[in-house]
Amino acid sequence: MRTANPQSAKTASQTIYPSNPQPRAGSEANRNRQQPFQAAHNGSNGRPHPAGGEGFQKLKSRLISGGIPESIVEELIEQSTIVSYRRGSFIFLDGAPTDFFYWVSSGSVDILSPRPDGKQICASVLGPGEFFGFLQCTDAKGRSVQAFQARARTNAQIGLLIREHIFKVLGREDPMLLVRLLEASVSAWSELTLHFVQFLGRNYSKRLEIVLAELAQKFGVKESRGTLLIPEFGHGELADIIGCSRPMVSRLIAEMISAGRLAQDGRHYIIIDDSALKNGSDRAANPKLAITIHNEMGMPR
Repeated sequence: MRTANPQSAKTASQTIYPSNPQPRAGSEANRNRQQPFQAAHNGSNGRPHPAGGEGFQKLKSRLISGGIPESIVEELIEQSTIVSYRRGSFIFLDGAPTDFFYWVSSGSVDILSPRPDGKQICASVLGPGEFFGFLQCTDAKGRSVQAFQARARTNAQIGLLIREHIFKVLGREDPMLLVRLLEASVSAWSELTLHFVQFLGRNYSKRLEIVLAELAQKFGVKESRGTLLIPEFGHGELADIIGCSRPMVSRLIAEMISAGRLAQDGRHYIIIDDSALKNGSDRAANPKLAITIHNEMGMPR
């Protein structure tokens, strides 16, 4: 894997963002979009060891389990440029060009959907080994652009893959492999649509349970009391994810604590009995390619 130097980081910044972005007045994106990252330097000569990162191994396993041959996976990931983003920095904004795919090497990333009032809804939180930046839409000029925003939730190292290179590598492969990948993609989108509909049909209490279960799977650490969620999540963030008001989330959390299903350790939550929550989460993801799409969309919630 290649590591970006300061000059290449500057170039990447100019490429990732729209040439004339229109950030919303007073939005956090407007405050943080300048100088969002710096070069990552790991090991001798500034080159991170390909197999040294948690994110690398998780991403490799995820892609191979999705039906992509190991040789192709290694070739693609080896061509990544690793870039460090400071906490709160935007990796890209909605409306940015779709020249890159991204994957989390370390740290965590928020996938955000901007609202007309300048605030953002947190659609999902990604951890090491998850990739993003492939959900796109078409702008008024018919160009493919990013449908969401991505922001470093913590200090993070992000792998950048050039989209054209991915297409070039896959273009050399057996057409039957491409057919299988297409079938997996169609299946993943079908799963996403199904779970999206099912999620909307659930009440706020069930939505919160599903969200907590998914966060526990990604970021939970087992301890004597249950599963400790390492990231901090405010009531407002959880409200944005499940689509309700902050007071409603506060009430639901108080009810779960009162029922002995949830506890707090400072600003961290502990799921005391996550078996019921896990049952809801287990229906959320196809074990192969679908899980990556669910992760970026934050579905099902």
